[in-house]
Amino acid sequence: MRKLSEVEKETLLIRVLSQGRGSVEYARDLLTGANDPESEPPEPENDAEPWCICGVCWRMQDEQGNVCCQKRTCVTSYVMFNTTCLDREVLQSARCDIRADELDYSTQSYRKAACRQYTLWKYGKLGRGNRNILPSCVVTTTRQAYPAPDGNYMGFRRS
Repeated sequence: MRKLSEVEKETLLIRVLSQGRGSVEYARDLLTGANDPESEPPEPENDAEPWCICGVCWRMQDEQGNVCCQKRTCVTSYVMFNTTCLDREVLQSARCDIRADELDYSTQSYRKAACRQYTLWKYGKLGRGNRNILPSCVVTTTRQAYPAPDGNYMGFRRS
């Protein structure tokens, strides 16, 4: 890995901090241009999914993931969603306090914590074998906020 100039370091630090999230993985992606937050996200395959009410959902790879939040104003636009499910400090606390996990600053850890936070907010504690599919709009927004460096995501698993 090459050494960064002071200007590059400052620019990278400003970009990471202005996005409200950060990890070594995320900073490396910014340096290489992968998952550039200033680039446009890919367009959904279909502008008007027949199963979507909120207008934010994207078609998921697995058909069972094509679920909408069922709100005219998408749940992802709520301040509570952004505070509870996307805020970096909240997600760090959730991973450490609720799950008793060691701190992990990877985008994968943030995505997992964000999905868990949404589940707790929407459904309460579910537990083993009792799972709900998250709305496509929630999954997409979470993936945009905390992208996977390789573009591969786990998706819904029954248990």
